[in-house]
Amino acid sequence: MDAETRQIFETGTTESPAAPHTVTAGKLSAVIDNGALRRIAFGPVEVVRQIDFPVRDQNWATLPPRVISENLEMTSEGFRYERRFEVADGALSCRVVFEAHEDGTVLATGEAEAARDFVTNRTGFTLLHPISGVAGLPVTVTTPDGERLNETMPEAISPAQPIKNIAGLRFDIHGVALSISFEGDVFEMEDQRNWSDASYKTYSRPLVEPFTYDISAGTCVRQQIRLAVSGTADAEAAAAPSAIRVGPPLTEQLPDMLLAVESDWLPTKTETAILAAARLDRLLLRTTPSSAAADIETVARLLANTGGSLDLEIVLDGDKPAGGQLHRVASACRSHNVQPQHVIALPSGYLASYQPTGRWPGGLTPLEASQATRGAFPNARIGCGMLTNFTEFNRCRPKDDAAHFITHGNAAIVHAADDWSVAQTLETLPDIFASARGIAGDRGYRLGLTAIGMRTNPYGSAVSLNPDQKRMTMATWDPRARALFGAAWAIGALAKTEGFGIEAIALAAPAGPFGVLSRSGEVARPWYDDHPEALVYPIFHALRFVAGGGQRCRVVGAPPELSVVAFVTATATRLVIANVSPEPQQIRLGESGQAAVLDTSSFEAAVSDPEWFEHSGKPLRSKSLELDPRAILFVEQAK
Repeated sequence: MDAETRQIFETGTTESPAAPHTVTAGKLSAVIDNGALRRIAFGPVEVVRQIDFPVRDQNWATLPPRVISENLEMTSEGFRYERRFEVADGALSCRVVFEAHEDGTVLATGEAEAARDFVTNRTGFTLLHPISGVAGLPVTVTTPDGERLNETMPEAISPAQPIKNIAGLRFDIHGVALSISFEGDVFEMEDQRNWSDASYKTYSRPLVEPFTYDISAGTCVRQQIRLAVSGTADAEAAAAPSAIRVGPPLTEQLPDMLLAVESDWLPTKTETAILAAARLDRLLLRTTPSSAAADIETVARLLANTGGSLDLEIVLDGDKPAGGQLHRVASACRSHNVQPQHVIALPSGYLASYQPTGRWPGGLTPLEASQATRGAFPNARIGCGMLTNFTEFNRCRPKDDAAHFITHGNAAIVHAADDWSVAQTLETLPDIFASARGIAGDRGYRLGLTAIGMRTNPYGSAVSLNPDQKRMTMATWDPRARALFGAAWAIGALAKTEGFGIEAIALAAPAGPFGVLSRSGEVARPWYDDHPEALVYPIFHALRFVAGGGQRCRVVGAPPELSVVAFVTATATRLVIANVSPEPQQIRLGESGQAAVLDTSSFEAAVSDPEWFEHSGKPLRSKSLELDPRAILFVEQAK
């Protein structure tokens, strides 16, 4: 197998990112990756997750840079890295320099000069703080006028900016003292866990300022960030890996596997049979009062062939009364003898994002919508919440205490789309689930579409077009969704639901940008377009393995690099282990049974056979094995 094919099987794209460089300066270490300085550590302690200089357009999408030059100089005393690039066909020329010295200092300098008037929502440095070891820490804030304030890094996810008016920050992490100063603009901090980023972000310009804004032709934006790191960090003891095994049953059930549905994502008759056989027949339909008649007629035919169930997400016109709109949808359901089990209705204005203290849409409110839904669907469980990300849910917390459940979705590529950042979003999901569960109270908790790609853009007028199928922020079509990466990420997201009583989750759709079924003609798909025998994507097998549900079991001995889900069905104990990292991982198992590995070597067989596990599973010959990057191990032990 050539390198390009392997890259397609792992990530869905022929785009091969530049190899990262590890650099050091005394006790300091960092990784230079795609022009950013990442994972800045002092000894074993990560002190800064990333410093980058992004340029974002009017929809908050990060513009891809055209790199003009890069230069890295390393000496015994430190390193200097310089990158020159331009965006928007030369409209903005940028220069970024990172310098580090063995005394524990780092200087980041960024410049952006406009060749013509340039419209942006943000151009300048962003600094990401890690979550682990930082959440809940006291921090000293220096304001631009020199005042010093004592603040705390938030533990619960903050819906608004937890710290504003920043010229400097100082805190201690595991015995390491970190001082940061910012020049060139006023900075503030947001809790990026809202968007599932595994970081807090300090950035400019403050969101109280108008945006979009112009960088006038001939103007140069210049910023600097200085880090000073000192102290003594104890080396972390490396524990020998223990065997991964299935522990005792938990009181919690595995969430129901939903498939998100829109009119363009529905399966054909042949595809429906594949989904029915896989027990992927629980549908979460998003519709509107005007499209409901056609949507529900189509879904009714699908359900008649699968015997599955239907949940509804109804997007209402906020300028019209809710009752009449909802009764149109309910009437369509009755006409086709369809009984939705769970229903949430939301005014369309609430698909956009607003600051907690900002101006919210007029007209119909979410509370009025959910109250009216109970009258239209008296036999369904009624939900409240948001149809976009946890961000919007956290900023507009549901007020309907009588609702049966809360809900929101998630997209992993709001701020960054590189493989590293997307994998790290899994680290943040427990914080999101814990915060949402705290808001939910006694109400149920059901997750809408939770995926890598972005379904709609709450922060701009549209999602990003991605015709070349690259790693792009705020894009609906993310190539990793049809690759091993997307399947491993989905198992990772499912693993993170443990302990939060989540009733259901939609990790994919039948077809389309979030599909489990391979279908041509939607976007250019490397390899798939030349192999019509491919029927499904790898994520199909990941969801098929868990779709029947069962009682969750505690997982013992799992290292943090791997995502593990274990559960008991009526006939077997099932264990699934996913490696979303770019490095192979050594595994020791405490279990036996029928096993199959979905990786680059089995990829072609798996995507061509919806019953691949049954046809490929073999008794485990060894309890020690190496799991390749983005690979998934499936194990079934009969009772």
